[in-house]
Amino acid sequence: MSNSMPLSKYKFNLVILLFFITLSMALLGLYCRTNAALSLFWPCNALLLGLLVRFPQLSSALTFPSIYAGLVTADIAFGTPVGASAGMDAGNLAFIVTGMGVLLTSYPAQPHPRRLQALNRVFPASVIGAAVCGVIGAVASKHYFHDDLVKGWISWFCEQVSTSIMLLPLVITLPRSDELPELVKEMKAASPLPLMSLLASVALGIYVGGGGSLIFPLPALMWCAVSYPLFITCLLTMATGITEIILVASNVFTIQGRDDFFLIDSLAAARLGVAAMTISPLIVSLSATANKKLVARITRRADYDLLTGALTRSGLAARLDALAARRNHVFYGAAFVVDIDHFKSINDTWGHAAGDYVLAQTVERIRQTLQQTAIISRMGGEEFLILIEGISQHRAFLLADRLRRSIEQHAIILNDQDLSVTVSIGISTLSLIDAHSLDESIKSADKQLYVAKSSGRNRVCPEFVL
Repeated sequence: MSNSMPLSKYKFNLVILLFFITLSMALLGLYCRTNAALSLFWPCNALLLGLLVRFPQLSSALTFPSIYAGLVTADIAFGTPVGASAGMDAGNLAFIVTGMGVLLTSYPAQPHPRRLQALNRVFPASVIGAAVCGVIGAVASKHYFHDDLVKGWISWFCEQVSTSIMLLPLVITLPRSDELPELVKEMKAASPLPLMSLLASVALGIYVGGGGSLIFPLPALMWCAVSYPLFITCLLTMATGITEIILVASNVFTIQGRDDFFLIDSLAAARLGVAAMTISPLIVSLSATANKKLVARITRRADYDLLTGALTRSGLAARLDALAARRNHVFYGAAFVVDIDHFKSINDTWGHAAGDYVLAQTVERIRQTLQQTAIISRMGGEEFLILIEGISQHRAFLLADRLRRSIEQHAIILNDQDLSVTVSIGISTLSLIDAHSLDESIKSADKQLYVAKSSGRNRVCPEFVL
């Protein structure tokens, strides 16, 4: 019972948190309401839907009652009649429930993570959710906002679609704390030109005016989509869309529309136009993100040995090139060539699966023994190259001998069989100026490895005299 109490309290706290998030976002939306239309910007529905997708722990039996209570409380506090509040907020809740059903349904089955699956379904979820929400909301507010039922549905639909397409991807892509360093790193390396072009295109649209000015930012948003991380693209897209809607509502963007054409007024038309524009960068960014992940997987397969996780020869070259470009100085230190003693007998006696296990365990032991900055590469078979920067000759010998003893003392057990091994290590000094200098260091370390092998194995031989 004592173990269940903290969990119950945790769930209760989440329900209270959802209530106050709903209340604050609903009050913000009500503050943006005008006499001529529904709320200029109603972030509540899309924000809550995104949070429920992004943070599954928020879902419980009391999730939707707490959201509904927050919506009704905000409406009543703002002076909305109780009956109209209950009906319109039922429409808002219907958007969230419908959106979750579309975003998280398991049909058709897709091998995508939860967030990626939801992002791929933002457009249908926004359209279907807005349509359901519009039906309920228009009926409930028939005598509150619009005399005409169809026009009321159109207003609800356009507002919900535009806000959802702008805000929902941003909430779903909220980075985790462990993703922030990589996000900051990518943004530091990115060019500011796409952002500058986006700002310039919005300013140009204001200057030119007219309905076509709404799509002026689209090329710049596409550029941002292929240049910046997905979350940043969603953030810029949302900021651009909100800005344009505010500019239309303020008559800064003048959109000439006919109120009798499908009963769509200028603001509703602007919302649909913004929604159509802002979904495009999301699609492009999703495609770019998928391509980056695919390239990263292909690169990893080329640069890393799948069995041990050590660098391949091509991966080693790429790592050294990156270090040289970033640090702009020569790599000084030591090179170890490590060879597992009598490895062939393991394969012959226990099979290649046992040999693979020994290789993987040995590399893991190397990682645990050496500093994190050590570069470990598999040169082929049971031979490994280790590069350590900024280490003296004496220190290199002591570190190599410590590694030798660590591997010797480490028990490798597979199927109750002791497969423990020893290693021989050859050491050379390293002044890495180009590929040729690395080859020379490897040759020197190889010669010392031969000396270690011919002298009885399980020993370290340096090229220098201690």
